[in-house]
Amino acid sequence: MIFAQTRRAAPALLAAVFSAGCAAPPRPRPESLVLASNARATIEGRVTDRRGRPVAAIGVQALPRGDTVGWSSPAATDAQGRFRLSVIAPAEYGFLLSWRGRVVITPEKDDPARQSISVSPGDRRTAVELIFLRETWETLE
Repeated sequence: MIFAQTRRAAPALLAAVFSAGCAAPPRPRPESLVLASNARATIEGRVTDRRGRPVAAIGVQALPRGDTVGWSSPAATDAQGRFRLSVIAPAEYGFLLSWRGRVVITPEKDDPARQSISVSPGDRRTAVELIFLRETWETLE
């Protein structure tokens, strides 16, 4: 199954549509508000294509794996494909990529949404490598 969504709104909205089937990010639960008071974790990495070339101007959003974790702000990749996210911790995350107004999640094992990164308050995770599956995206345009 491939999920594609045309967007004009923030990537957090799209992530909510994918994960919860609603039109807006979920309302914070009391547990979310407690977690939000913890020190943030940082996730840094790079988005490349299948050949290892950096991909610039891709939106990167941390996709929480639990329903008690609130949404964090998205980031855009720079010319070297690098990104930095500040996320709520402790939590586990996958990733959503947005490009040309779309978010695509594929069944491929190397899809960023299938990754799993765990963080604790104050953690700094570096060298996270995400693959932009351009071929899949282009077949949907």
